[in-house]
Formats: sequence, structure tokens, C-alpha cells
Amino acid sequence: MSFDFLSAAALAVVLAIYVGIFVLRRRKADFTLTILGCLLAGGLVGFAFQGHTDWVLPFGKIYVTVLAAIVIPLIAVSILSSVTSLGSIRQLKGIGLKSVLWLMVTNAVAIVLAIGLGLVFGVGKNSNLVIEGVDATNFEGSTVSFSEVLIGFFPRNIFYDAANDHIIPVILFTVLIAVAYVLVASRDRALVAPFKDLVEAVKAIIFKAVTFIIELTPYAVVSLVAVQSSRGFTNTGIIWSLLVLLAVSFIAFAIDTWAVNAVLLKSFANVAPLAFFRKIVPAQVVAFSTQSSTGTLPVTTRILTERVGVSPEVANFTAPLGTTIGMPGCAGIWPVLTAIYGVHGLGINYGVREYLVLAVMALFVSLGTAGVPGTATVVTASVLTAVGLPLEVMVLTIPISAIADTGRTATNVTGAMVASTIVAHSERELDRDVFGRPHARRLDPQPAGIPAHA
Repeated sequence: MSFDFLSAAALAVVLAIYVGIFVLRRRKADFTLTILGCLLAGGLVGFAFQGHTDWVLPFGKIYVTVLAAIVIPLIAVSILSSVTSLGSIRQLKGIGLKSVLWLMVTNAVAIVLAIGLGLVFGVGKNSNLVIEGVDATNFEGSTVSFSEVLIGFFPRNIFYDAANDHIIPVILFTVLIAVAYVLVASRDRALVAPFKDLVEAVKAIIFKAVTFIIELTPYAVVSLVAVQSSRGFTNTGIIWSLLVLLAVSFIAFAIDTWAVNAVLLKSFANVAPLAFFRKIVPAQVVAFSTQSSTGTLPVTTRILTERVGVSPEVANFTAPLGTTIGMPGCAGIWPVLTAIYGVHGLGINYGVREYLVLAVMALFVSLGTAGVPGTATVVTASVLTAVGLPLEVMVLTIPISAIADTGRTATNVTGAMVASTIVAHSERELDRDVFGRPHARRLDPQPAGIPAHA
């Protein structure tokens, strides 16, 4: 077997690029710009070393494998932390359940919207994706009846389910444990305090691990884009298909943010949509510019209480909960469109049943959305895993995902504010006098240094 000098040269070039990435990140270079630079670098490597990038492939594969490994622990700890924060049966039955319900409703509508737009615009068609080790025929024969899918939602052995990436059973089991905690805590909080402390400790550790994995994203982009481009990236239509995916995403963000939410506000909170949207513009601008739902929270809660009239009790619970549950931008629209992009790009035969399963899976996965940098990446990986699609599809969309993060975050924040307003109305915690009052005072600007995540 002769030594492949071109493959060795490609590997050497990629390693040199990795050194450059490391230096840039140490100097706090903008993450989005770094990702876009990696897209260009990977494309150039693939073009220069056509057919000689096999030695580069393992670096991207390692990222995909590690990302898949963190998905289930992250979902479980996110759900446990969110539900156990309720603290009492009254909160669980009142504000808690209504908040979860409306946050999920906003995401359910976004999921249906994304499927409709994805099919209408044919997202991913003619991209002819070629992904190492993926045989689309395996997906065509893997469909099962809806009754089997429904039964499969429920856990039979939590360790077996976790080991086999059965995400929905893990979510349901975690919700069961979290609700049981709230019930026990309402009688004897001291008894279960160690459990809550353990959950928060594990959450802090898992979230820190996720930040390490997300930091590997630029390296994975170089590897996987180089491999894809060396196999005909520029000839397969993938660039055009990614631009279509990005454009359709922003169309979906706009429709969901203004049209869908206008209907929800008028129908379920009896609030004038245009007046509401004028009041929340500062929060949307901060979300769009910082790409951080959590970082926008100070502005979000202040607008809800001082301009919209939502009581502090609801605003300070539902809005923060909206950074971990629901999130129509990064847990609804983006992962669903990415999944459709993969289905079309790989030529997988999807029917009504399969799209229904995709919608249900995406909705359930959104229960465990983590409020950490790279949220959309993790959630998209979770959805693709749940429906059996290869994670490499998600990695190929990361460069445009960085751009879409602006619209995703604004959509997330708007959805959380709408859900907060509806919950406040149903709990008689919405002050109509405050809502009708003109707002003249300018809110303080968002502090710098907010870590970006949707």
C-alpha cells in the first residue's frame, strides 16, 4: 500500500488551520465570524485536495460522536432543573403548568409552520448530500406503524432507552421524577433538598461540558466541509440549498414572530398585537444583536412588568422558563427545517406519518432545551437523533446556523414574552392600566459581554 502524500498534505494543512483557530479563540475572536472563516477554509482545502481528505474526516466524526453522547444527559438535567424550580404544588398547578403549556403551544405552532414552509420551498432538494457512511436506503425501510411509535414513547428500561438514544422515553421518565420531587417537596422540602442540590450541581457540570464541546465546532466545520467539498461541494448544489434553508428560516421567524403571535395575543390575552409589538421592540433588538435569550432576560422582564403590565410573579417565572422550554426559534423552526433539509438532501422517502413523528419528537425534545451557548446545535442534534437522521447534516448547516442565530433568538424571546402575557391574563395578573400607558422612559442598554446562544 503506497503512502498517500496528498492526503498527508491535506491533514497537515487542516492541522495548521486548527492552530490558527486555537489562537483566534484565545484572543476572543467572534465565534460567528470564526465559524464563517472555517467554512471558507474547509471549502478551500476540499477544493485543493479533491478526493484526498479521508485522513481529515475523523476530526469531524469525533465531534459528532461526542455531541451525540452529551444529548441525553443534557436534556434530562435541563428538565429536572426547570420543573424542580417550581417548588410548590400551587405553582405547579397554576403558573407552572400554564407556563409550560403556552411555551409548548408557541413551539408546536412554530413546528407546524416550519414543516409547511420546508415542504413548500423544497428545502434541501437537489443538494444531493453525500455523507460518509450514510445509506439513505436504510431509512426507507425503517418506518414503523404510528401505534408502535406511540408505545415507544414510554420508558421500559431507562438505562436501555438512554443507551439506545430513545430520547422521548427519557424525557417522560425525567418529567415523572421531577413532578414527584415537587409533590414530595411540598410536604417535606428538607427531605428532598439534597436531591435538588445534586440536580443543580450536575446541571452546572453538564453545562460546562457542553461549552467545551461547542468550542470544538469550528474544528469540526473545517473537517466536514473539507470532506464534503472534496467530493463535489460546489457541483452538488449544496451551497444554493444552504442559502435556501437560511432564507426560509428567516421567513419562518418573521411569520412566527409577528403573524402567529398576533393571533395568540388577540385570541387568548385580548391584547392589541401592534401595541404589544411596539412595547417589546427593545427586547427583540437586544435578542437579535446579542443572540442570547438568557442575556436578554433583564430587558425582557422589565418590559413585561413596566410596559406590558405582567405581574413580577409571572414575568420572573415564565420568561426565564422560556429560555429552557419551548423556544420556537431554536427548538422548533431551525431543527425541523434542518431535518427536512436532510430528508430531501439524502433522498429519504418521508410521508405524512414520518412528518407527524418528526413534529411530535421536536415538541417533546423542546422540553429539555438547555439555556447554554450553542443551544440550537444541541437541540438540532437531539431532534435528528430522535428521528434517526445523521448528525452530519446538522454539522453541514452550522455556518449558516451562526447567521440564523440572530433571528432564532428574537423569535425565542418574543415567544416567551407572548406566553408570559397569556399566562398573566389567565391568572388575572395582567395590569391593563400599565399596558395602556405610553412608554417614554428608555430602558438601559444591554451590558456587553453576553455569551451568545439562542
